Amino acid sequence: MRRISILAVGTLVALAALAGTAFAKEGAVTKLDQLPPGGLHAGQTYAIGYQILMDGVEPYKADTTEILIRNTTGKALSYPGTANGAAGHYVAKVYFPAAGTYTWQVTQGSFFAPFDLGTITVQAPAGSSANESQTAPASNPINEPLAQGIGFVAALIAIGGAVRLTQLVRTQRRITAAA
Repeated sequence: MRRISILAVGTLVALAALAGTAFAKEGAVTKLDQLPPGGLHAGQTYAIGYQILMDGVEPYKADTTEILIRNTTGKALSYPGTANGAAGHYVAKVYFPAAGTYTWQVTQGSFFAPFDLGTITVQAPAGSSANESQTAPASNPINEPLAQGIGFVAALIAIGGAVRLTQLVRTQRRITAAA
């Protein structure tokens, strides 16, 4: 009987994990406002606007949001976003300290995973002779393979647990009927 109880609890935990990913749906995406036409230059602060959309459609009011930039050495800088205008729209004052390539992402509140904006090349400070081009941020929402894998594994565990639970119950009934 103890094995049946442990298996039933394990099955319920797996089903709860599966339900969590089902409620999350597609997640959230972040769309940037238009960046400056001349590109971004090191040493300047930019007010970068963005909108967080739940399931890519509905504006989402995040409890906390920020733009996180990371240079090629791994040093990260964080710039908090503040609500601005329409629901789900935020503005962060971002400063790129040096020219070069950065990766950046947006924290979309405590419920959704951060949204990867891809890479961007920041030009030398304005008035400098170096002239690098800007790389456009990734516009397509990324698929989270880990999130998809967790749901798949939880479903397999739930199915396996249900099959094993059925086998144990049948065995218990046979033993009880034979006695």
